[in-house]
Amino acid sequence: MSSVPGPALLMLMLYLIAPVAVAEVSVSGVKGQARDNVLLMLSLEKEACDAPEWKIRSLYAQADQEIDQALRALGYYHAAVEKSLNFKRDCWQAGFAIRPGPQAVVSAIDITIKGDAHDDLEFQKLRNDLPLKIGSPVHHGHYESLKRRFEALALERGYLNATFSESRLLIDKDRNSARIELVFDAGKRMYFGDVTVRQDILNPDFVEKYISIKEGEYYATGELVKTHNALSQSDYFDSVEIIPDIEHIEQQRVPVAITLSPKRRHLYSFGLGFDTDLGPLANATYKNRRLNRRGHFLTANLDISQVLSIADVEYSIPLEDPVHDVFSFGGGFRYEDTDNFKSKKAALSTRYKKALDNGWKQTLFIDLSYEEFETETESGEALLLVPGASWLRSVADSVVRPTKGYRAEFEVRGSYENPISDVSFLQGSFLGIWMQPLPGGGKFIGRTNLGATLVDDLKRLPTSYRFYAGGINSIRGYDYKELAPKDRFGHVEGGQFLTVVSAEYEHPVLDDWGVAAFVDTGNAFNAGDISLKTGVGLGVRWYSPVGPVRLDFGVPLNEADSSFQIHFSAGTRL
Repeated sequence: MSSVPGPALLMLMLYLIAPVAVAEVSVSGVKGQARDNVLLMLSLEKEACDAPEWKIRSLYAQADQEIDQALRALGYYHAAVEKSLNFKRDCWQAGFAIRPGPQAVVSAIDITIKGDAHDDLEFQKLRNDLPLKIGSPVHHGHYESLKRRFEALALERGYLNATFSESRLLIDKDRNSARIELVFDAGKRMYFGDVTVRQDILNPDFVEKYISIKEGEYYATGELVKTHNALSQSDYFDSVEIIPDIEHIEQQRVPVAITLSPKRRHLYSFGLGFDTDLGPLANATYKNRRLNRRGHFLTANLDISQVLSIADVEYSIPLEDPVHDVFSFGGGFRYEDTDNFKSKKAALSTRYKKALDNGWKQTLFIDLSYEEFETETESGEALLLVPGASWLRSVADSVVRPTKGYRAEFEVRGSYENPISDVSFLQGSFLGIWMQPLPGGGKFIGRTNLGATLVDDLKRLPTSYRFYAGGINSIRGYDYKELAPKDRFGHVEGGQFLTVVSAEYEHPVLDDWGVAAFVDTGNAFNAGDISLKTGVGLGVRWYSPVGPVRLDFGVPLNEADSSFQIHFSAGTRL
């Protein structure tokens, strides 16, 4: 039995399949920024088909003025417009054919700087390197931007009463040129006055070490920002408020009030997770941000897994420059149980950490450790006094979701046999990661890990100082620390050298998801016995709010303990 649609349903169907009428404003004769500016200024562009006819005709009449205004802003002062307006049964259409004429150019720039800024080298540099040059096309936006650069530099350099006593853009339509005349009166340069710090949790002389604002020095917004960043990143304060008291300037001195509110002294965190190299994970962290009013702090960390467990505590003392220099001492215990070895290690250590001006972070250290270790065919113990140093630099365009950047880390350490050190050795390592965006939205990730050890007898060296390869941060497709030289019974015993090279392509497929393809190659080896192992595979990426999560399916191309490995980890690699 068939049915016939009712009248209401039929009208709805006709409405849905009928073509939708759209108001059209066409602009020809200009393109690029000029066309965009015209469309932005045209009030008619914002109207729909159902606008009343009287309104459309009114806006159409004022279009000439709006087009002229839009083109004048870009230096076109001789524009001519031919226009048309048509009303159809269901909508309207308007067309504008524009002949913009020649674009005016800057013929002269005359800038006078008065006040204390007259002899300021930064203002002279700005005047000598202007974004607008003689012969540049006239652009009112660039002219206003030029003025803002002078005002911004004045604020940055402490000329708080600076103003333009004259500012003119003089247009000569006959010659199709423009002359810029600016008189910038910077007035007196200000100084920092009294600096008042309101806080009651740390010694005033210690907090003062974070403050680069000094009474009697030139006022500079850069120093305000530097001080704010130093206090905010110190981990002592929950909020930092720095207010220059512009209303009470006396004798060119600006008082500054700094108000600090503390973070909680005690911080506890707990977590559960899973890592394909280490298995199920449990973590507990404690931090005491303020052990005393001198800013000393303590951190304790506990990581537990079936393969690797670590417990450590560190007492840190900020030095004379607490933003860059910290001395610490502490101790810890490490237990590692892989398929190829077991290791128990207790250590005492001291660290001197310094953030260098060039962006590198330097750490000088001395470790005193006692380790018991056992492989399939050997066991041993060693007491070692190991001094060393490391240098780290990490640069990324985003903390959570980087697409470009690099990470480089060097370390050198060693020991000399003596009554408190059982083995002589010297070891160096390098880890490098490079991330580069590619056309099409993807990115290339290159990684290399190199290491070398000089030692007379590798079997006397504890397993924590030997090199192994395999796992998600090494050669994927192989098990964690599966790869290394083997003894005569075929048991892995670790190597003197390490070489790992990786190439990966990652491509987003949705806003928060991506796919990857990779190839890793390398091995841990001894001198004269290099045997490279290669793994290839595919991966899935989830760009979570706290950082990327990686799931990789790796296949070994050489002999391995299994035919494939699934690797899972979280966190940015830079």
